[in-house]
Amino acid sequence: MDLEIEIEAMRVLESALALPPDERMAWLTVQSLPAAVIARARDLLAAAPDTRDFLETPALSAAPASFAPMMPQPGARLGAWELLRPLDAGGMGVVFLARRADGSYEQTVAIKLVRVDEYAGASRRAELIERFDNERRVLARIEHPNVVRIIDGGSSVGGIPYLVMEYVDGVALTTYCERTTLGVAARVDLMARVCDGVQAAHRHLIVHRDIKPHNILVAADGVPRVLDFGIARALVDEHGAQAEATRTALQAMTPAYASPEQVRREPLTTASDVYSLGVVLFELLAGVRPYALEGTSPAQCERIICDTVPPALRKALLLADLPEAERRARMAGIGGDLERIVARALHKDPERRYGSAQALGEDLRRQRDGLPVHAHPDSLGYRALKFVRRHRLGSAAAAIALLAIVTAGAIAVQQAVQARRSAADMVEVNGFLVDVLQVSNPYASGSEVTLAEALDDAAKKVDERFGDRPDLAVDIRYALGQSMLARYRIDAAEPQLLRTLEDSESVFGRNDERSVRTLASLASLRKEQSRIAESKTLYADALQRIEAGGLHDSALHSTIRNDFGVMYLIQEEFADADRELQRALEIGDRADPPISPEERAQTLGNLAHAARGLGNLDRADALYGEVQTIFESLYPHGSPYLAVVLNNRARLARTRGAPKQSFELLKQAVAMHRRSFEGDHVMVLVPMTNLSRQALDLGDLDVASEWGEKAVAMGDRMYVDNDHIYHAQALTTLADIRHSQGRLGDADALLERARASLDGLETPHAGSVSFYEKVRERLCANSGSVARVSCRKS
Repeated sequence: MDLEIEIEAMRVLESALALPPDERMAWLTVQSLPAAVIARARDLLAAAPDTRDFLETPALSAAPASFAPMMPQPGARLGAWELLRPLDAGGMGVVFLARRADGSYEQTVAIKLVRVDEYAGASRRAELIERFDNERRVLARIEHPNVVRIIDGGSSVGGIPYLVMEYVDGVALTTYCERTTLGVAARVDLMARVCDGVQAAHRHLIVHRDIKPHNILVAADGVPRVLDFGIARALVDEHGAQAEATRTALQAMTPAYASPEQVRREPLTTASDVYSLGVVLFELLAGVRPYALEGTSPAQCERIICDTVPPALRKALLLADLPEAERRARMAGIGGDLERIVARALHKDPERRYGSAQALGEDLRRQRDGLPVHAHPDSLGYRALKFVRRHRLGSAAAAIALLAIVTAGAIAVQQAVQARRSAADMVEVNGFLVDVLQVSNPYASGSEVTLAEALDDAAKKVDERFGDRPDLAVDIRYALGQSMLARYRIDAAEPQLLRTLEDSESVFGRNDERSVRTLASLASLRKEQSRIAESKTLYADALQRIEAGGLHDSALHSTIRNDFGVMYLIQEEFADADRELQRALEIGDRADPPISPEERAQTLGNLAHAARGLGNLDRADALYGEVQTIFESLYPHGSPYLAVVLNNRARLARTRGAPKQSFELLKQAVAMHRRSFEGDHVMVLVPMTNLSRQALDLGDLDVASEWGEKAVAMGDRMYVDNDHIYHAQALTTLADIRHSQGRLGDADALLERARASLDGLETPHAGSVSFYEKVRERLCANSGSVARVSCRKS
């Protein structure tokens, strides 16, 4: 926007509005002015009926053109202030940058001048200015870090009211988010603080009436500030009386952000501002506004806003003009809770919206923190799911099982045919849950027991409590088995999952979703046991049942395809992995309900791993970057998911010849994993092994030895009864380190152990065997090492 043209057009508009409506356009066409000014004035004149009434006071008869006051120009004085240059202009007036000019002190401010030329008569003008001053005094009482403060005000010599505001050297909210490429979580956090500022005005019974991104500035410090309260209306006057609400007068507003009651010219409450906040939130997340109003008439605009239900966030996001990577990142960060929050804020009925801006802000923070949101219908299963997602780390993996028990009980109750049986089921499951909690209570059990230990103990009691109710036992056993598998207690998880599959097939059938999910979990368990052939068979069986059970468009189908692809990744069959993972992504995108943001990001990360294996390093790097952005948005304080991405990016950096970058990424990954898993776990073992290998490549033998020894010790504890490629890789890495240290005998012994572990695998692992052979060749090539056991066996 050219501000000089805008200001000149505003002056022309002031004169035109003083004429009778049927003479304005004709007068405008004969003016000797630049074409750009005429065109802009014509646009403003056409829009004038929607913006002409500043304080909801009825318009009177027009004043003569000669009476219209002129807008002050740069250099003019307004009280103690000198206008420096225009900052912005619009239908309501012009905003200038100004400075304190009376010598009292130095201060830079923004001054908004409001045109009032439509109001005729000295007495009416005085009444308008008095009312304006009353509202200015009320607004000046608002002190909040997210509100631009009102400092002063008055009227010019020509009678134009003005407001002196704190100057914020920032940009509009949407501009700031785009320039800084903020993720969904950061955008939600910004909007929560905007709600805080609006709530501060609501506490003083002030309705803003024109909340939009342009009226929310964000400075370099990232703090949002709500401004332009100059067109707000007090719900009560300064003496506490109810303020006048004129239904017939046109209101100052921006239609694209206005509430239904606002466009219907009805009296406004704070609920109108809540609606406008919902529109801004929608635009920030989806990249488009909920309604397309461009080119519509005022009547059409009113019908759309009042009668059209806006699309869901994710549906709108598909139509937004965004780069595909950005669209995917936002899609991953927008879940059902955010969609419900926006839908509630945008409800047509003010009574069905959030009761206040504060309530909207609190729900946004609850969504950000993984807590149940008030916009979601309350239920036991929903609260359980939110608890699980908040506590993904460390021993909280066990809490998944605990909450899943509650969820399972709720599901079982819902599925029961008879009401009496349903009530009895709920009592039974809740009683079992209480017993589990009592075991972990030291005052009840006599000793301090961890939640994980309590759940393991609960597994022994399922038969005792639910021996005659396999329909209830299925969900409980599955939750317990998944908890054990997540904590890498493979041997304990196996009998639980086997029994779950048997009971589920008997009670619900082979192709029921509960049976299929358990079969897929067993396939994952066999994969962890290195029983690859059996794992492939189980995955194939699960996929056949998916089709037979009509589950081909389900999130479960996407999850199984992803896990199947991971199995191919482990076997370094990258083309097959890429195929399965692409299908998983396609299925997940069309599933209803869709896969979670975490699951989608995991699949993208696995695709990056496949691309790396296929030699497409640029694609791998781009995908890893996209996944890292998603997880950093979802988990700003770190998570196992993010640690996996860091580990994989480190391996990619190593492949691309950047060992130092690889080493730093690995250190971050190991530290993050160790915060998540306090005990022995494969998610810690693998990055520790990679870290020791990278330290060896950099020539830091002390660090390499330290982490290599830790990895082998962990592998020894984890794989006592079975051989595994991760154990073999740790042994081979430490052997390579010992060779570099000149400890040839130790290197030889470690290589022998690695060879035995590789020989014990059901399916050979080419990458691990190749690594072993390289280390063995280096050892055998060393002077005097021909007598080494590993060399004699070659």
